[in-house]
Amino acid sequence: MTILSHRSYRSGEVHEAEVVVVGTGAGGAVVGTELAEAGRDVLFVEEGGYHPTSSFNPYLTESIPRLYRDAGGTIILGRPPIPYAEGRCVGGSTVVNGGMTWRPPEAVLAEWERITKQPDLGPKGMGALFDHVEARIHAKLQHPSTIGRDSLLLREGAERLGWRYDENRRAQDRCVGSNQCITGCPTGAKQSTLVSYMPHALERGARCLTEVRVHSLWIEGGRCVGVLGKAVNPLTRDEDIDIRVRAKAVVVACGAVQTPFLLLGHRLGRRSGQLGRNFLCHPNTKVVAIYPDDIHAWKGVSQAGQIREFRDEGILMAENAVPPGTAAAQVPFLGQEAIDLMRRYNAMAMTGVLVEDSHAGSVSRRFGAPMARYTITKYDHARFLRGVRYLATLHFEMGAEKVILPFSNFHVAESIDDLGRIEQTQRSRSTIELFTVHMMGTCRMGSRPDYSVVNLDGELWDLPGCYVADASLFPTAVGVNPQVTIMALATRVARRLRVPN
Repeated sequence: MTILSHRSYRSGEVHEAEVVVVGTGAGGAVVGTELAEAGRDVLFVEEGGYHPTSSFNPYLTESIPRLYRDAGGTIILGRPPIPYAEGRCVGGSTVVNGGMTWRPPEAVLAEWERITKQPDLGPKGMGALFDHVEARIHAKLQHPSTIGRDSLLLREGAERLGWRYDENRRAQDRCVGSNQCITGCPTGAKQSTLVSYMPHALERGARCLTEVRVHSLWIEGGRCVGVLGKAVNPLTRDEDIDIRVRAKAVVVACGAVQTPFLLLGHRLGRRSGQLGRNFLCHPNTKVVAIYPDDIHAWKGVSQAGQIREFRDEGILMAENAVPPGTAAAQVPFLGQEAIDLMRRYNAMAMTGVLVEDSHAGSVSRRFGAPMARYTITKYDHARFLRGVRYLATLHFEMGAEKVILPFSNFHVAESIDDLGRIEQTQRSRSTIELFTVHMMGTCRMGSRPDYSVVNLDGELWDLPGCYVADASLFPTAVGVNPQVTIMALATRVARRLRVPN
C-alpha cells in the first residue's frame, strides 16, 4: 500500500500513472477504485492528510483543523452569507458527513434525462448504478438500538402531527450510534470512502500522494497530460515542494467549489459560459429546542430519519446533534447567558430545515482563491420561515420549554404563541442564519457544448483527457443528501473514461 506524505517528496520528481485522480472523496475515490479494479494504473492526489480510523477522536481542536478545509471556516458570499464545510483528508467529505444514502427523487432524474436527452441518466438508467454503489457502502437502515431519544422525539412528533417521517438508509456496517460522524467515525462503521473504496484501490496497486495541492493542469498540444502542484506542510500549511504528475488521463474530483476554481485558471468553458455557474447548495438553518428533562442527543446516530411531509414544497426537516463546542459557537448569546444555556446541553434537541434550491449562484476565481456567491430568493426565504415554524411547532407539541430560532432579531420562542411573530419580524433575508454542506452543479454535464461544461462521458468539451467526477456534474439540484448520486455518476464516468494507448 503506497500512501506518500509531505516528508516523502523531493523537489524535481515527476510521478507517472495511466490515470491521475485529484481528490479522494465520494467522486474521486469511486472513479479511481473502479479504474484500479479494471486494471488501470491509478495515482490519487489528495490535498489533505491520511488519517486512519484509529486516529479519530471527538476533540474538536484536533479533529476540525486536520479533517476540514480551513478548519470549517469557509463561506459563501451573499444575502445572507452562508458558511459551508467540506472535508480535506483521504476520504474527503465522506469522512465527516452523516453517511445518508438517499437516491434523488424520480422527478429529478426524469428532468436530467429530459435535459441531457440521455436515458441512462433517468430513473431506470441510474438504477443499476445506485444498486452497485449501495452494495459497496452497505446502505441500510439503522439498528433500533442505535437510535437516540432526539430522533425518537422527531419521529413521534411527526406522527402526532400526521406528518410523513422516513427512516434514513445510511452507509454503515454495524454502526453503534456513537454520534461522532463529523469528527470521523471512531469504529470504522460509517462506510466513508476511506474504508469502503480506497483500501480496494490501494490493494489493486493504486498509489496516493497526500498533502499535495494541485494548482494547475498540465496541458500539451491541447490535451491534458497531468497536473502540477505543491506539497503542503501539514503543520505550517506552507507549500514548499513542486509536484508534477504525468498521466494519460486526468480526473478532477475536488468538489463543486474547488473543481471549477482549478479549471477556471485555464480559461476553460468559454464556449458555454457555464463553468462556475449553476452553483447549488441546499441551504439549511437550525432550530434548537430545550426540553424540561435530559434527552442526551449525543447518544445514538446523528440522524436516524427525515420529515418529508413537505417535500413538495422543497422542505426537509431532520435532527442532527453536534458536540458541545460546535453548539456553543453557534448559539446567539454571550457571557453568562451562553454559559447558562450550554449547561442545558443534555436537554437540547438540535434539528434543522433544508430548503431545495430554486435558483443558482456561481463560483469564480478572485485573488488566487475560489469565491462562491449565492443569495436566497424571497421565495426561498418564505419557505425557510414556514419550515422553522413547522419544526418549532413540533417541538412545542412534544413538550419543549423553549425553542432557539435562527434569526438575529428574534432569538427565542417561549411558547407556540410566539411563532406567529416569525413572519411579522422576518422581513429581511439578512436576519436568518444559514449553513450548508451540499455544494453542487458548477461543471454541469450535458449533451451540448453550448449548454454544459462536460460531455456525457464526464470529459471537458474543450480539453480532451480531462474528466470531472464529483457533485459539480449535477445538471440540477437533487433535493436530498448527494453522496450516492455523486458515487453513481463517478462510477459512470469510470466506465466511460478512455485511456489512450
